[in-house]
Amino acid sequence: MSTSARRLLPPFLLIAAIVVWWFWLADSSGEISESPNASPTEGVAGEEWFVEHVIDGDTVVASHGGVEETVRFIGIDTPERDECGYGEAREELARMVDGRTVTLVPGAETDRDDYGRLLRYVEVDGVDVGLRLIENGYAAEVFDYRTGQPHDREDEYIAADSASPDLCPGWG
Repeated sequence: MSTSARRLLPPFLLIAAIVVWWFWLADSSGEISESPNASPTEGVAGEEWFVEHVIDGDTVVASHGGVEETVRFIGIDTPERDECGYGEAREELARMVDGRTVTLVPGAETDRDDYGRLLRYVEVDGVDVGLRLIENGYAAEVFDYRTGQPHDREDEYIAADSASPDLCPGWG
């Protein structure tokens, strides 16, 4: 073997090992997607997801089949950090879903928001969590501001928002 061939052999073997490992990993997990914008959640509507943790009153991190997603609730808004009601809304959502299995239901015009979060209605044992948050005064109904289009449950959310108590007067 020539000297130049001997020098090229170790990098070649390293690259070959990485390629083999990559294909083995992709084949065994089935979860590597071609694009960071690809949605591994397409086609899993109605499947159960496990809520890993609550970020705020309208956003959670959930996992399913080795995939972890940040999920933004469709049709509701809750106070932001440092606003009246933030802690209460976050705590109520955590009480309802943290560490539990939920069903994610599509219903927005787009699958994701501008931050890459999956947009879904969230249900626990058939109960619409977003609607329950509105009914109890922890959230306000919001239309789909990204498209200007109503969401699938807008009429029900508006009615609940009109009848709900104000956790923080002037908010929402």
